Amino acid sequence: MLWLVPLFPLLAAPGMYWLGKHWPGKDSGRVVLSLAGAAVAVVTLLLASVALMGDWDGAYRWSSQIVLSVGMTPASGVFAIVVPLIATLIIVYSAYHESESLSERVPTRPPARLIALLTAFVGAMELLVLAEDLVTLLIAWELVGACSWALIAHEWQESDNLRDAAWAFLVTRFGDLGLYIAAAAAFAGTGSFAFAELSQLDGWQLHVFVAGAVLAAAAKSAQLPFSPWLFAAMSGPTPVSALLHAATMVAAGIYLVIRLHAEMAAVAWFGPLAITLGLATALAGGVVA
Repeated sequence: MLWLVPLFPLLAAPGMYWLGKHWPGKDSGRVVLSLAGAAVAVVTLLLASVALMGDWDGAYRWSSQIVLSVGMTPASGVFAIVVPLIATLIIVYSAYHESESLSERVPTRPPARLIALLTAFVGAMELLVLAEDLVTLLIAWELVGACSWALIAHEWQESDNLRDAAWAFLVTRFGDLGLYIAAAAAFAGTGSFAFAELSQLDGWQLHVFVAGAVLAAAAKSAQLPFSPWLFAAMSGPTPVSALLHAATMVAAGIYLVIRLHAEMAAVAWFGPLAITLGLATALAGGVVA
């Protein structure tokens, strides 16, 4: 049942794109997009709330060794509710204040592509915070990155936007290699990708796992030395910056540390490294500002 929470907005996104492209009338199209987008976000919020109260979970056996699973914890429950709550307001704003065009000769029209991508991002982010294994987490991790790239380049007629989207995508992808390394170390040490089995990790495999997770978290949350990708991401529309690059996606790294803190704290160097990264980023940000 818990699969409904991320799958509902992911499956609704293509339908919203089609609706926005084919609805007659520019003004009425904005109203329809606004209502449809808000409805999807609100239903996702309600599903997440019911799932939290009902202790829903879900699993899909991909192979004999890989099981995709989702579940609710206190931390994931908070994130699962906050994401669609914030998205509802931003989607309504976007439908009324943003637009899109195919070229300079085509009149602007309601932002169907923007609303669809924002909706898909909500589903991807919900999958990320509900993941109970590293494979499911990796799928969601890459989905939010892909949505970020597409949304930064929403106004693709501007060549600078395409450049900035590619820059942000490549920098975060480099950091994402850490999550692949962490997943490989976890499987080598436990024979499983499940979070529940990570307590069995020790020795060099635990150190490699923590190092990979720190790299992934630092890149996604724009900590040093990855911070410049966040400046490039500001080329996207204002609602994109509000939802992805200020409120939710950059919090994915923080969520990863919270979710895996028990395993990461078992390594003596993790605490000092995390503090150093945070303080250095805050100091650099203050100097730049």
